Amino acid sequence: MWPFPDRTISKPEPASKTDVDSGTTVRLNELIHARHAITALGMGAKKGVHSLLAGGERSPFKGRGVDFDEVRRYQSGDDVRYMDWRVTARSGEPHLKIFREERERPVFVVVDYSHSMLFGTKVAFKSVVAAKAASLLCWASLHRGDRIGTVVFSNHGHEERRPRGGKSGVLRVLDVLARHHQQARQSQFFIEEHSRASFVSALARVTRTARPGSLIFLLSDFRNMGPQVLPYLTQLSIHHDVVNVLIFDQLERELPVAGVYRVTNGSDFGVFDSRSLPLVQEYRRQFSERRQFVEHLCRQHGMGFFSIGTHEPIAETVLQGLRIIGARRKHVPVGNAH
Repeated sequence: MWPFPDRTISKPEPASKTDVDSGTTVRLNELIHARHAITALGMGAKKGVHSLLAGGERSPFKGRGVDFDEVRRYQSGDDVRYMDWRVTARSGEPHLKIFREERERPVFVVVDYSHSMLFGTKVAFKSVVAAKAASLLCWASLHRGDRIGTVVFSNHGHEERRPRGGKSGVLRVLDVLARHHQQARQSQFFIEEHSRASFVSALARVTRTARPGSLIFLLSDFRNMGPQVLPYLTQLSIHHDVVNVLIFDQLERELPVAGVYRVTNGSDFGVFDSRSLPLVQEYRRQFSERRQFVEHLCRQHGMGFFSIGTHEPIAETVLQGLRIIGARRKHVPVGNAH
């Protein structure tokens, strides 16, 4: 064997830490870079988050974060709660009060980093997708002139930033999203009850701090949404505009091809057989029921809903989700959505 190394053959470059961790770590620079996608997707000042949710029209949002704009004739599908009875009586035809949303409306992004979110089989963890989607919503809200705040929660605890305007307000939120994710990954508390308690604590915090008329985005896989969460979520839907974003991984919806697989949660190990038809059917049923439960809850209380898979393009999926909500609100009275 030739005793000296052949320097004409280059050694393969080791994978950089950035490449290895890109789907498992929330990086502040990536969240900041997301601002460039806003203009490209048409979510800037002319098509901000509010316009998309309103179906491209000014609409009567909930709470005090609105200003009276004009009176117009009633149209089929309008919310009768905003009828202007004086003008209706005077003109003999039904008229509606139209409001425009406040220029600096408080926007909260509530992001779930609990143990079940630190999972992903392709592309990225659910928690990373949630953080990137939240950053897009923050930058879009900034273009609209809103004030942005956050509540991030995990088994490690929760962290909050009250809404603040300007670029500095967004950067404060993005810093929390990146830093708290690192803490969540290092946490050793994987007890399911801790995740549920964190969910309740986070929503209770939002309920106490959000001023009426706020716009609230909740990004989660909703695996830990127990009965204690429902009263807080219902109360938020009464005083605020709430949009629930379900984050999921393909493996949660569909088992891999038939075979025997070893699985682990980091401490315990097991085996499952995807050749079993009853197991496959039960697996699909559990995911479908969780999704349908969240969707039904949103319809029942007039909240927006869309989902993002970890394998899907985040920016395009967020934009499409907001457009769908807006289209439904354009034709269906708020409070009886879907």
